[in-house]
Amino acid sequence: MKLFLTSTGLENKNISYCFEMSFLPKEPKDLSFLVIAIKDSKQDAFYLEKVLNEIRETGAQDIDVFELGNEKFNAKKDYNVIFVCGGNTFDYLNRIRKTKVDKFLIDFSKKENTTYVGVSAGSILAGPSIEVAKLCNEQNNVNLQNLKGLHLTDYIIFPHYKKELKADLDALKKQTGFPVIELEDDQVFVSDGAIFYYINKDL
Repeated sequence: MKLFLTSTGLENKNISYCFEMSFLPKEPKDLSFLVIAIKDSKQDAFYLEKVLNEIRETGAQDIDVFELGNEKFNAKKDYNVIFVCGGNTFDYLNRIRKTKVDKFLIDFSKKENTTYVGVSAGSILAGPSIEVAKLCNEQNNVNLQNLKGLHLTDYIIFPHYKKELKADLDALKKQTGFPVIELEDDQVFVSDGAIFYYINKDL
């Protein structure tokens, strides 16, 4: 499985073009997409629709949405690409565990020719720990105690990174023992097997 981890999804046209033309194994119209999101508020709905529009603009046609609530997840088909959207990371992790989405994503990661796309919180979840969400001013309102992520990569992912947070980030590295990938807005971290690289908005 490939990882395409972002702060802001595909809103940057250069990043979207790179995703569409050189990252996916086939044309988007020939792939099946699943979008996982929380949709509790108007703001949630706005950002979900934003992600869906960005996916549609690549030419994708087969797109399912799973809203994280109380319903247990059952895959409708074999998906090629999964988008996990943004929001409160603590809430996301709590819900993907309760709905069994976490087990599905871990199994999905073991398949060949599949892609996981993280958008903000979705990128944080891919790492071994979500401790970094505290540096993003997120509140742990669900009182989540186990902050282990999906561990799809050995790197903690820090979206929306700003240089003034470096001291806090260094402390986090010492606390967790994991390396950290700093992702500024309009920047992507790509993991493709043993190959790791950044894509910048200006390419």
